[in-house]
Amino acid sequence: MNAKSTHIKIESPGVNVLVVKKTYDGWQYLILKRAEKESYGGFWGFMTGGKQGEETVAQVAVRELNEETQLTAKSLWATEHLIQFYEPEYDSIWILPLIIAVVEDDAKVVLSDENSEFRWLSVSKAKHRVSWKNLSTALDNISEELEIFPARNWVQIKA
Repeated sequence: MNAKSTHIKIESPGVNVLVVKKTYDGWQYLILKRAEKESYGGFWGFMTGGKQGEETVAQVAVRELNEETQLTAKSLWATEHLIQFYEPEYDSIWILPLIIAVVEDDAKVVLSDENSEFRWLSVSKAKHRVSWKNLSTALDNISEELEIFPARNWVQIKA
């Protein structure tokens, strides 16, 4: 029997949103802990959301920001960064654009039941809290780019 070669499916079903705010101590990063009933329950990371219908990436980011945290972005930025990983539940590789959502420094987070905890953290503390190395690397890159806001390689997007 001759097995036919196939490929691992590659998908881009949604976005990763890194929420940031500028305080007197510098930039703070919102890190979320997934609720136990969700996929990756107990893991810490960025906000992730799936695209619905004909939504644009910006519309997905705005909707997910509101649904998961009840936050509203002052501005949204497309970065050149992609979060990619193998998703065993779907046996595919997922590639998600990383969107930056800037919120007011006094923004109040109200979590949905998708997440059980949140922290506003400095980049160094956020890097130690996130569960995946690719998110830690993204935090390094975004932190460096935030030294001059907006970063010259970011593109502002509107929902």
